[in-house]
Amino acid sequence: MYHRWGFISALLLLSACAQQPVRESAGQPVKAGKEKIILQAADKKAYNKALWNIKEKKYKKAEATLDKLISKYPDASGPLANKGVIFSKKNQLKKAEEYFLKALSNNNKLVQARNYLAVVYRKQGKFSQAKEMFDAAIATDPYYANAYYNLGILYELYLQVPEKALENYQLYMDLKKGGDKQVAQWVGMLKRQLKAGK
Repeated sequence: MYHRWGFISALLLLSACAQQPVRESAGQPVKAGKEKIILQAADKKAYNKALWNIKEKKYKKAEATLDKLISKYPDASGPLANKGVIFSKKNQLKKAEEYFLKALSNNNKLVQARNYLAVVYRKQGKFSQAKEMFDAAIATDPYYANAYYNLGILYELYLQVPEKALENYQLYMDLKKGGDKQVAQWVGMLKRQLKAGK
């Protein structure tokens, strides 16, 4: 049998590549459709602090700040997406899905939210929806490495299509600056398994 279940416990998390808070563009205004939403200086500082709190797992503090920003800037997608990140980290998948969908309705180009939403779908067992959302993330930004990484995991561990997993891991490695030793090992294992299966 093909499985590489020895690594699955690490992969069942949202994955290292999907753990960071969502930033629409470093230093750029938050966008909603074609209209730019400029955060006031104090709100921008609060938003950055909320992102730091998410990284530090201080979710209550981050959530309180994000709620204020969502109330003040309801069309801004970044605060909504990061509420989704918090819910996904707390394994509250329906709430996470709800916030990622709201963020994407404000800005359908937010590739990180697509990637996160696809991971949420995967965790919910909605594998076809996960694949569609990863594909949409890649269509939105073909240079967004994390979508290939997570799509590779979906193909390998859930859909059992090792050739497609290998293809996506290799695309991820091509885009990942500095390489990724863990994924390089997976690529090597998959190549050996596929060769042995022929």
